[in-house]
Amino acid sequence: MKTTTNFETIPEELLANAHGGARTWRELSRFANAHGFTVTSSTGGRHLGWAHRAGRAIDVRTRDHSNSEVNAFIRAARGQGITVIDERRGGNSAWSGPHLHLQR
Repeated sequence: MKTTTNFETIPEELLANAHGGARTWRELSRFANAHGFTVTSSTGGRHLGWAHRAGRAIDVRTRDHSNSEVNAFIRAARGQGITVIDERRGGNSAWSGPHLHLQR
């Protein structure tokens, strides 16, 4: 028996909710805000890949913080099981300025 899965037939909003996407970006945002960081992007904007659109990633601004504050935040996030990509020095073609990418 052949099993096929076609996620393209499920509306993005339903797929994100089914996989916890709506809950995830809110949790990531609360974490960032609790540590004094400003969320600059969640599900909107221009992003490569699937994580932002699925509600599983956010970007946070770093320009308001010292390097030691940013590094402490990265350690705290990783300690909570959050994947962090440091994009302070540039990134992919969708890069719009220094920031951290947080994803679950």
